[in-house]
Amino acid sequence: MFERLFHATLRGRLLISLAVPLLALLALSVVADYRTALRLANESYDYVLTGTAMALASRLEHDADDAPIEVDLPPAADAILRTDQEDTILYAVIDRNGRLVVGDRDLARLPLAPATSPPTLSDAWVGGSPVRVVSYAYSSDTLQATVMVAETTRKRDRAANKILSAIIWPNLVLIGATLLLVLAVVRFSLQPLDTLGAQIAARTPSDLSPIPDGDVPGEARPLVSALNRLLGNLDAAGHAQQLFLSNAAHQLRTPLAGLLTQLELAARALPAEARPRLERLQAATQRLAHSTHQMLALARSSRDALSAEESTRRPVELGSLFEDGASDFIDAALARRIDLGFEAAPARVNGSDWMLRELLANLLDNAIKYTPAGGHVTARCGTDDTGAAWLEVEDDGPGIPEAERQRVFERFYRLGDSGVEGTGLGLAIVREVAERHDAVISLDAGAEGCGTRIRIIFRAPH
Repeated sequence: MFERLFHATLRGRLLISLAVPLLALLALSVVADYRTALRLANESYDYVLTGTAMALASRLEHDADDAPIEVDLPPAADAILRTDQEDTILYAVIDRNGRLVVGDRDLARLPLAPATSPPTLSDAWVGGSPVRVVSYAYSSDTLQATVMVAETTRKRDRAANKILSAIIWPNLVLIGATLLLVLAVVRFSLQPLDTLGAQIAARTPSDLSPIPDGDVPGEARPLVSALNRLLGNLDAAGHAQQLFLSNAAHQLRTPLAGLLTQLELAARALPAEARPRLERLQAATQRLAHSTHQMLALARSSRDALSAEESTRRPVELGSLFEDGASDFIDAALARRIDLGFEAAPARVNGSDWMLRELLANLLDNAIKYTPAGGHVTARCGTDDTGAAWLEVEDDGPGIPEAERQRVFERFYRLGDSGVEGTGLGLAIVREVAERHDAVISLDAGAEGCGTRIRIIFRAPH
């Protein structure tokens, strides 16, 4: 898990890189503090134990070389020596021949200290219990003996537990505070990167402007510079592509219009038996002209192809668009015996007049094409309760399957079984214009679940 976190984010990398050494240092500090405190506590206990052994040695008496060693230790003093609320005290006095003079025989079985050594301390087991033993090789002009004093380690163990508890809890608090501080510092230090990421994430897909690097940390500026170069290259490539498409469409539209005119004139002059072939040529040329017009509209509606004048938004009354739509499409509707209706309510949009006209024209053109003869097509506009303007076109044609409703807005995508000639660019133009106006498109079935209803909802004015 730590390896995955280490490689997943820069924040995780910094947290692990800082936290692991800090935790290791704190762990070493806990061990060092515990060992130091325990050593000092044991030294104090050893000092008292050594003093007891030396005090006992001072009570030794010896009258002659062949006389036994005597210990001037009254019963009351012996009771005081052995009195301890927690530990058991043992002692033994052993002469130079290894015989026990006085004390506990179990203690006398332990190894003796060298005759010339200072008091020595060691750990041992006596009677199944751990003990701390001091051995003192006492020597004077009249006698030589070894004094041994031992005590069990219950006080020492209790002191060790208290020391460990006293060290662990403050260090745990220190570890927690250190980790929180590291987390806060890392979050604060990486905040500029989070801000940069939020700025990039908030961009629209068509926004290829350079990323401002005024507040970007020095470490991230090479990355931002590389992104800006990439965005610049993409912007230049997109502009060149759109410019080529726009110029090509412009160059094609004029000769195609002239070709249509010449075909119409030629059809009038030809005999009746030759007209069907010319009419088919005329229909194909008409489709080519329509495709060229749609490609031009798609190219012009893209951000890269907008001039300063075209991209300037102005208040547009949607009712005026309906008036032009009525005049432009009434003949096509009558030719297919389609009832074309307009239900206009006051609605104003801040946008591009020609792009909104293209949007409505493509919606009406699609609806009329796909609605069977004798059907109905209705265009509506208005304003909702939030003040947002909307525009919709509804028909009672075959409708669009729910699985296809997102794909129909793709360029050159057409329903396979529609049987209607087209380029697959109409709804792509609608989507492009809607995106340029920050509008939302909804596609649903029409009234009573029949046909299609496409609604464009524009952003409410602030």
